[in-house]
Amino acid sequence: MKRTYETGIDTNVITLGVKVGTVGVAYTSAIIIRSGGQYTKVAESNQDSGSIAETNIGTAADLKNSYLIVRTIIDLSHIDKSLWENQKDNLVIRYHLSGGFSGNQVYNQDLDDINTSPDGKIIIVTKPIELK
Repeated sequence: MKRTYETGIDTNVITLGVKVGTVGVAYTSAIIIRSGGQYTKVAESNQDSGSIAETNIGTAADLKNSYLIVRTIIDLSHIDKSLWENQKDNLVIRYHLSGGFSGNQVYNQDLDDINTSPDGKIIIVTKPIELK
């Protein structure tokens, strides 16, 4: 489900933080998509936790009228296959934005953000946030 964050139009710095709670091995990347299909990677996690520490992703004026897309890929291959099915229900991801007109906002993953591979070994969570 798309969420919305009001950036404002000034030079305030917008920050993003992502916390991932999973038993799997997770990787997260965040990109800004602008009109015309231009995109820029603004943050990424290490290859184990999937979490992103509070990171400057740009100024309010620069980010206005774009989309922040945060994608997390989780590999469950190191846990028992019988547990794969329940892991998408036990997954917790928190997206924290601050610095804009909307102030401090925390978003969670929604059910329609989550996709799994046919065998259930890979979970992909894509969170779109419209920056207005």
